[in-house]
Amino acid sequence: MFKAGRTTGRRRPTSMTIAMVVAGAVIFILLAVPLIVQVITAFRGPFLPFGVSSAKWGIENFVTLWQLREDFWGVLGATGAFVGGSTLLTLLMAFGLAWVTVRTDAPLRRLISVLVIVPYIIPPIVKAQAYLLMLSPESGVLNQLLRLLPFASDVPIDPYAFPTMIFIQALTNVTFPYLMIVPILTNMDGSLEESARVSGASWPQTLRRVTLPMLWPGLLGVTVLTFILGLGSLEVPLLFGQESGRSIFALKLWTLISSNAGELPQYGLAAAWGLVFLVITTIAFAVYLRATRNAERRASVSGKGFRPSTMQMGPWKIPVMLLVAVFILLTGILPLLALLWAAITPYPVAFSFDAMLSRTDFGAFGVVLADPEFWVSLGRTVIIAGGSATIAVVFATVLAYGIARSKKTRWVKALDLFASSSVAIPATIAGFAMFLTFMVINPYIPIAGTLLALVIAYSYRVSIAYRSSYSATLQIRPELEEAALTSGASRFEGFRRIIAPLLMPTVMAVWIQMFILGTNEFTLPAFLATPSSRPLSMYIYAMINPRSAQLYAPDQGAAMALIFTLMVFAIGYGLQWALSRRAIGRTRKPVSAGLPALAATPVADADASATATLAVQRQRQRR
Repeated sequence: MFKAGRTTGRRRPTSMTIAMVVAGAVIFILLAVPLIVQVITAFRGPFLPFGVSSAKWGIENFVTLWQLREDFWGVLGATGAFVGGSTLLTLLMAFGLAWVTVRTDAPLRRLISVLVIVPYIIPPIVKAQAYLLMLSPESGVLNQLLRLLPFASDVPIDPYAFPTMIFIQALTNVTFPYLMIVPILTNMDGSLEESARVSGASWPQTLRRVTLPMLWPGLLGVTVLTFILGLGSLEVPLLFGQESGRSIFALKLWTLISSNAGELPQYGLAAAWGLVFLVITTIAFAVYLRATRNAERRASVSGKGFRPSTMQMGPWKIPVMLLVAVFILLTGILPLLALLWAAITPYPVAFSFDAMLSRTDFGAFGVVLADPEFWVSLGRTVIIAGGSATIAVVFATVLAYGIARSKKTRWVKALDLFASSSVAIPATIAGFAMFLTFMVINPYIPIAGTLLALVIAYSYRVSIAYRSSYSATLQIRPELEEAALTSGASRFEGFRRIIAPLLMPTVMAVWIQMFILGTNEFTLPAFLATPSSRPLSMYIYAMINPRSAQLYAPDQGAAMALIFTLMVFAIGYGLQWALSRRAIGRTRKPVSAGLPALAATPVADADASATATLAVQRQRQRR
């Protein structure tokens, strides 16, 4: 039986209150403290804001930024074109694929939906490397294929051209908005479109006057998140931008804090750059919140008559399937083939059957598997991804429960918005802000460049876990906790023994997603890792970067990228399979086994249950 905690005199904080305060403090440290340090750095000194004699308050960094306004406008324009263009292309492709798999009678829709998700498990730095190999002017497999066309030039696609960068960035990000648009389309009632067509509206008119207005809030949210995701991506700008001469924001920030020969890193100027772009993303996030504040008015799912309709494609079926095949070829098949070809050839060579018979060798795979640094980097990746996912999920779940069960006061709403705000922080800004924070506290808490610093930095995506836990908590009726309170349990015991087990499937699913995100992460370690703490993604970059001197080995880098992709695939799907098996096992157990705390409680007999129910009803009547 739960034991009631009695207090006399001054009321002491309960265990649940303490747990929520701790969770809120951890999330505040993860999200707010690094951004505060970045703002202070922008206004204090050209180097670190504390611990150096040259640090002083002022606006010199912004004055310098204005004096370099030609460079500033150039970076702003290039970043706007790069992120805006890639976001537009990404959304068009994601919406088209989602429409085909959800709202049409296209064949192989289930297979298409699986193949579209496959690129999600390929680490971004591996995808960028694969596209670089695929588009190589001499040996790139895509350029080789295009040269077979009668009207093609010697170099059909310039890999370092700015439009090429935009298109590659768009291809690498399609899966994320696709996964978000699919449920939006699934939950839209197709009878509204049918009514419009019966009334004489054409398909374009139906799309413009019915479909898009109904989907507007959801699509706007996907657009904002995709834009922020693109702004925080460093992989494509780093591999393609340096050669193309285009200075994208992520690359600019990374360059400013990298020490060049004879120059000190410009932390203050970098902080001013970061602050400008943080304001831009904050405005974009605020616009999204304002535009979607009345989204419930466009809800179309009802209890009666709801059914998603499918569109008969007719003669458009073959052209649409060809476009889908080209997309899968560009995002899955050709990149992996380019990596495999680079791994089995000792130097860049064009694909041919003669080359395949005489110049191929699988020795790079053996070298990688025998490399102790590969296994050490892989171990660091697992520790960082697992530790950060655990921190984010545990504290986000506690805070989400507390906020979901609290009265919706202004402070609670503000805390809810704050806990959800990390989605509005690009990874580049988060990585740079964390880097500054660790540098400032390093004289007192020496964790800069350590695995602990990377675990803390990876945890900044806590909002993903918070929003999922918040939604899952709202789906659990509060009567269960009220019955536990009536039986004498404290609120913390009710959470630990009743709510937490019910939330566990959602918590584990989110943990797996955050673990996969952590294994694929490249931007954050690019700002924070050192040779003694770098995860596998950074070790792969060192192998394919010509500036890495003795580490440069592109064939081993390609082999390592393939092995890494297979490991992420195996770990991710293995965890999902284990979670599914556990969920199936839970559904086969008796209902009482799903609520172990209540089942084990001696008061679970019929009389006591009736007494608890009556007490809950009386408690509600008093309210």
